[in-house]
Amino acid sequence: MFRSALTALLLTAALSAQCQPTIKQTTTFNRGWFCSTMTYCYEICNPAGCVLPIAKFCVDFSCGVGELDADSIQSPAGWTGTVNAATNQVCWSVTQVMNQLQPGQCLAGFCITTECNPRCIEGRQTATFWAGRNVLIQGGVQTQFAFNGEHRNFLAGEAVAAIGTTYQLGVTNAGDIGGQDIVLCSPFALPNGVHVPGFGCLYMNPVLILPLAPAPLGQFGMCQLPLPIPPDTSLSGATLVFQSLALSTQEPRLSNDKVITIR
Repeated sequence: MFRSALTALLLTAALSAQCQPTIKQTTTFNRGWFCSTMTYCYEICNPAGCVLPIAKFCVDFSCGVGELDADSIQSPAGWTGTVNAATNQVCWSVTQVMNQLQPGQCLAGFCITTECNPRCIEGRQTATFWAGRNVLIQGGVQTQFAFNGEHRNFLAGEAVAAIGTTYQLGVTNAGDIGGQDIVLCSPFALPNGVHVPGFGCLYMNPVLILPLAPAPLGQFGMCQLPLPIPPDTSLSGATLVFQSLALSTQEPRLSNDKVITIR
């Protein structure tokens, strides 16, 4: 019995070594006046050289899953998705054996959307894949990143900043891993924006735009920039508009606008 179990283990390891699934992440920024969200969608591919069908995969959310809308999960036919708060993952599994992703096949339609105005947004992510009976195929697979929309880099954070606290502004630029963005700020907004050729859309009044600080982007192309709010009650009700300028080697690019109100 021991020998047969060992043989099965070695066989499983050998089969798993031949499997290198890929995952493409498409991130969409859904801009709204009061409520903006991010939608993450995935397409997975099982290479032809793999003899194990994919029955389950999980995507790691480094920001945590607390800001994801669990009711927004979408799954292709024959699959179901769940949010796991204990592991900060969103997992999709087949509902029947016939729905497993066979070698040489790709499957899209795995999506989830954040709650309004998430404090943190995801750059590149990692995923883990399993065959049936929870046989591990491969872990730590980095997503191939694509963005669906006007901007390649993003800002996110709470809609309100409390007086006397430190506001955390989320900065992400998945096109410039390890680089940095310049964060710009203005007290005056341009609701409709002005298109600036080569840079995107400017949502800050050019009468007063202040460069705050460079935002260093980590290995996943994201960081949290702390912004101290003075303990001055006269600031209550004031609004600030933020955008970031990506200093990517590909091209300079303005992010979406992030408007916060001081209370």
